[in-house]
Amino acid sequence: MNSIREILLILILAVLISGNYNHLNAFEKNGLTIKVIVLNFDPLIPERENKQLHLVYGWNDPRKLAEEYISDIKDVSRGYINYKIVEWNDLNVFPAKIDGYVYTSAEFIDCWEKKSKWHQPDSVDYEKIAVDYDLIKKINNDEIDEVWIFGAPYFGYWESAMLGPGAFYINGGIYDRVPSNKPFVVMGFNYERGVAEMIHDLSHRTESTMTRIYGGWAIDQLTTTWAKFAANEFQSNSLSAVGTCHYPPNGERDYDYKNPRSVRSNANDWLNFPFFKGDTITVNCETWGGPDYHRNYMKWWFSRLPNASGVYSDGRLNNWWEYVFNYNKYDETGKQKN
Repeated sequence: MNSIREILLILILAVLISGNYNHLNAFEKNGLTIKVIVLNFDPLIPERENKQLHLVYGWNDPRKLAEEYISDIKDVSRGYINYKIVEWNDLNVFPAKIDGYVYTSAEFIDCWEKKSKWHQPDSVDYEKIAVDYDLIKKINNDEIDEVWIFGAPYFGYWESAMLGPGAFYINGGIYDRVPSNKPFVVMGFNYERGVAEMIHDLSHRTESTMTRIYGGWAIDQLTTTWAKFAANEFQSNSLSAVGTCHYPPNGERDYDYKNPRSVRSNANDWLNFPFFKGDTITVNCETWGGPDYHRNYMKWWFSRLPNASGVYSDGRLNNWWEYVFNYNKYDETGKQKN
């Protein structure tokens, strides 16, 4: 009789555990919806037929950039990250610098065309932007999760910055005096550049986030799961893995995305994470392909970022996208906050 009860108990526990895991998988497949407000600083230029700045110089359409970036990130995250632009503002102003300086259209044109006389300090006033565009209220009311600011060269943007109490380094400024009730991210995008650079910005944000979660990062010391993921042959003196933002697995210098040199890599085995099989492949620039080797490498890199359910043996989540985008849910060691 006791043995029958024990068997029944085991079966019940198995069903419950299976149910819990199924629920977790269903949740993770649903992913995260990231509500975005866009502040597109794209002033009209009277000296150039009153065209928007990006049109004056034949730069990229910010809306098209946003559309393609959203699509790429959804694709490489396997549907986990779903950006939703809830508000778009085309702003007919130059943003203010931290000392209060604001370019006139004539001054900006003169600086750009002469490639000189740029104002210093260059940094934009993030705290002023937060106040002027009511970002604190929108964050506190959960109307938005993230801010994108588009602009031109020398507008003084960080690639990514964090604002609010408890803000931490994500490859840009830390503005913890902004009185929101939680930290939030401001991504700085340049419409003179392309989607590759936008994903590049997110890659550096990811590197900074994972460095924090793993308590540091030395590229030549493969002592953490993150360091093992980011290994490249040239810097890590080891079998290369997926590489870093600047160094592909076969890279020999920064931004070496078109290098035809072939190396062995376990990059594809990261698609099996956390159940590695020991697979290796030969990698060179044609692994991610052209003609936009930069953009394609960024997509290839992100497509291998761990994105599974559960917790790894090192105590961190098997889904690193959670740390990058759901950062307020976890402490600096990757544990869920109480």
